[in-house]
Amino acid sequence: MNNDKQQSGVVEPTSLDEILYAMNEAGGFQVSVLISTEGLSIATVPADYDSDVTAAMVALLQRVGSDAQSQLGMVEMDEMTIYDRDRTRLVCRHITVGMERLILVAIVPRGHCYRRVTNQAIRRIRQLLS
Repeated sequence: MNNDKQQSGVVEPTSLDEILYAMNEAGGFQVSVLISTEGLSIATVPADYDSDVTAAMVALLQRVGSDAQSQLGMVEMDEMTIYDRDRTRLVCRHITVGMERLILVAIVPRGHCYRRVTNQAIRRIRQLLS
């Protein structure tokens, strides 16, 4: 840790779980999962959440999004969001770290903002994995 971080009192997360936990706390999210584009769960908060189902669904959505992207001539996808009847959202944010593509998933309750909080988490994930 450098002196600037020590002097400012900022403590950077040291694990993916810590980043997801901080993101859930800041955004009031119910669940967050970091997965590979192949659908493998990398980190999940809370840890007892069954991330395998979420990871499989998001991987399927990734494939559908990629097909739509190529057929419609869209540029690289940044985000996919699904709303339920209660306006709870399943938000999937894409992250590129080097040659790896990951997906940050958050279940966001109605009325909660997510973009700023997920942007911060994405920056921290990139820093941690770079």
